[in-house]
Amino acid sequence: MAKFAAKFSMKNMSKRLWLLFLLFPFWSSAQKILNDTVQNVYGPATTGYLMEKDVLLDDTLLHHPDTLIDGFHLMTLNHRNGLLWQDLGNEGTAAKNMVFKLPANSFTETGWTAFSQFYAPDIENVKYYNTRSPFTNMAYTQSGNGMSNLGFTHAQNISPYFNVAVNVNRIVASKQWSASTSEDRLVDHWDYTLSTNYLSKNKKYRFLGAFVNFNHKQEEQGGISVFEGLNFIPEADLSGDYNTNYQERLTGISTRERWNNAHIYHQFQLAKGVQLFHVFDYQRQKYFQRDTLISRNFPSGIYPDSVEAEKMKNYYFFNNIQNRFGFKGTFKGFKYSLGLTNRIYALNAVHDGETGNRKTEILVGGNAGYWFPDSTSYLDNEVYLGIGESPNVFIRSNLKIKQFDLGFRLISKPSYLLFNSFSSQVASWDNNFKNLTYTSFSGKINLSGQKAWFSPVANINLVGNHLYFDQNQSPQQLESTALLMDFDVNAGVSLKNWKVENRFILNVIGNKEVFRLPAVINNFNLEYHVKYAKVLDLYFGTDLYFRGAYSGDAYSPYLRSFYLQDGQNVWGYPVADVYTNFMIKRVKLAFSFNYLNKGVPTQGYYTTPDYLAMGRTFHLKVNWPLFD
Repeated sequence: MAKFAAKFSMKNMSKRLWLLFLLFPFWSSAQKILNDTVQNVYGPATTGYLMEKDVLLDDTLLHHPDTLIDGFHLMTLNHRNGLLWQDLGNEGTAAKNMVFKLPANSFTETGWTAFSQFYAPDIENVKYYNTRSPFTNMAYTQSGNGMSNLGFTHAQNISPYFNVAVNVNRIVASKQWSASTSEDRLVDHWDYTLSTNYLSKNKKYRFLGAFVNFNHKQEEQGGISVFEGLNFIPEADLSGDYNTNYQERLTGISTRERWNNAHIYHQFQLAKGVQLFHVFDYQRQKYFQRDTLISRNFPSGIYPDSVEAEKMKNYYFFNNIQNRFGFKGTFKGFKYSLGLTNRIYALNAVHDGETGNRKTEILVGGNAGYWFPDSTSYLDNEVYLGIGESPNVFIRSNLKIKQFDLGFRLISKPSYLLFNSFSSQVASWDNNFKNLTYTSFSGKINLSGQKAWFSPVANINLVGNHLYFDQNQSPQQLESTALLMDFDVNAGVSLKNWKVENRFILNVIGNKEVFRLPAVINNFNLEYHVKYAKVLDLYFGTDLYFRGAYSGDAYSPYLRSFYLQDGQNVWGYPVADVYTNFMIKRVKLAFSFNYLNKGVPTQGYYTTPDYLAMGRTFHLKVNWPLFD
């Protein structure tokens, strides 16, 4: 009986200690539970990960979880990316970049990027973990306007050579206007990534595998309704209470995108510095558009004048099976790979029946580069060329010598499938557009010290056969070559308790009739650090954002794409956010008050024609990593 009582007592005690551990990070930092001589066995140093691009370059130096507080206060995905994406005013909505970006490959692609380009997991950036103890990372963000963002990661080694991990992200955003309840959904997003990696004991065989599920749904509101005789409400006339004063233009329209993608990379070492590798991808992506009230939504001008249908239901399936075989290796600072890629893909309009338009792409190529002994300088080149009927070309060259980085890109890729062929109850077309071509030169100087930094970047792009949707939402191809340049300067100084940082971007656009981008973008950050009670580091700061007014592209719900418009400018007003963030042990916490200057000079501004930016909003964010 005494043994049983002792066992029972120890069991209860362990539960209490576990509960104490869970609550400990939120206690006052002035309190100490552990003696100073007690050291944590596990932490960021015992948790590492690689990405596939590291393995391809035979770089097996593990990356470790970020433990810095800098930038943690940025609450939305767009803010964390410098607020450089034109969206529909809320987290999770359709988005496009405000600075021209080159495509990442020369493959044939669908062209539907309004959601996937910004919110979908990227296979190339999947983290393959190696942990000495179970690693769990939890993050949660909540706003007063009904936006929440949940992130969860768990990774655990089954053996010293075998790891499994899961990463889950959840985004929910509520309507800002025409909301029947405070939780009336505008965006509903899930994505999860299951990943695993294995390294044989003799280190000759390595396996990386990932499965990605992406499920994104957006209710289409069409922006705010306007009074009779107005195309839009000028910013000076906007009311501060969006939900009370405005109604949605559209109703009964929703879009959804679902992915189930599988990816495998494995390699076998034939001899020292030489490996055979194989990469397999299976992609099954579904795109849905639905409008159950076309007659109700038709007056808003989102459809062609000839529409007679009462309902629209579009179902598109994209399938791709891709294999790449090759060999790679290293030799006295040289790194190389060579392989052949075969793709079999199809985009089918399922609502019209399976069309059976399977096509094949074959590319051959690889990369070759030299890494200098200091490991900070290198010359890396990558070339992929299409074989047979495949007109694909991808050439990349990067030279990095200490603080200087020079780049060159030459890309020719087939036109997007959406622009070539589309069918629905409201619009259809069948085109044969030319290859898209890109020639790009880039230069970067990184001058950084302990207290100050200065990093100018210049990108010069020549874009040929550009595809876009015109003012009538019809696909068009630009016959001339357009010159697009952007100059990006990031500079800052960090003093004893103060940090000042500014990022300035200048877009120089050769064809402003087609490329609608803000000429000036500026992000300014001022932060003050104070130590409270000699133990707690508090950071108080403000972010100021400004984009010059420009004729931003409008958004088409039935195309799920942006198109040209000439009737309304967006942005053109400064936006101020204030925040504080701090850490208790390893737990990060942040509070922010975004769009503090709402009402000065206006009660709002537009991010996309007819779509208001998020109003004044309070945010809370917490990140809790666990290493055992």
